Amino acid sequence: MDTPENGHPRRIAMPSPEAQSLIDLFRNELKHSDVFTGELAHARKVWDGYAETTPAYSPDVKIEVVEDSGVLGEWVTHPASAQGQVVLHFHGGGYVIGHPGTYRNFNGRIAEGAQARVFSVDYRLAPEHPFPAARDDCLGAYEWIFGQGIPASDVAFIGESAGGGLVLATLLAARDKGLPLPSCAVAMSPWVDLTNSGESQKYNREPDAMIPPGLLETWGELYLAGADPADPGASPLFGDVAGLPPMFLLVGSTEVLLDDARRLFMELSSAGVATSIDVAPEMPHNWPLFAYAIPEGEASVERIGAFLRHHLAG
Repeated sequence: MDTPENGHPRRIAMPSPEAQSLIDLFRNELKHSDVFTGELAHARKVWDGYAETTPAYSPDVKIEVVEDSGVLGEWVTHPASAQGQVVLHFHGGGYVIGHPGTYRNFNGRIAEGAQARVFSVDYRLAPEHPFPAARDDCLGAYEWIFGQGIPASDVAFIGESAGGGLVLATLLAARDKGLPLPSCAVAMSPWVDLTNSGESQKYNREPDAMIPPGLLETWGELYLAGADPADPGASPLFGDVAGLPPMFLLVGSTEVLLDDARRLFMELSSAGVATSIDVAPEMPHNWPLFAYAIPEGEASVERIGAFLRHHLAG
């Protein structure tokens, strides 16, 4: 398995029939419904319900829920997981929905592919806990990992959507606090600009299969609660990214967040950060999460695993 180390965008084949079915499902049941645009409680209930319908990856995957020293989350381990290496996962959900349990299939695959334990952070959600609560919880979890006797060189970050933004925001916060940085990081469909100024938010408004118009603005306002949307703690695209560890970005070509990922790729590359990006034609938001249903997701998870394995090996 090759690793994305050449610093150049890589394009993947056109959607499979399975992926097209998933795209159609998202368009009909999420984008063109009131799941995301109605009451937040309803969105949370629907999204959390996916934890019950998503198949388990393997009976060999073990889950351990953690509540320790103010850190909430869960360990996801596979027999292939090395005890001393950790992938810290920050889930998506626009900062307002989601919890680690929904991502167990994906995290089980990452634990196997990266040959590491995964710790998925159950960070506080807005609007009950606005910015910078989520970022602070993720940073706290990273510091907690150190308390387990695990050095930064044996840690990697991964996150999707808002979780991708948290990957970058937590890296910036850790660096600014003088903490050693992890070995590498992965951001899938990252939301790194809460000013929502990317041009793809206009030209991909219709092609995007999942995110309805206005959703990012609404959920962003709930998270920010009056804070400056250009604050690098919330919008790490506008931060100083020099000195960050190697990064692997993934985004679908028809996503409204396409330009978030592409602009981040350019910023990282210009700052001398070893960065690669996979732009997947017509893939829906966060498609690697659906590796259990589509071959493109499985292929992307394999590449993510290879990237993490390569850097965690030193």
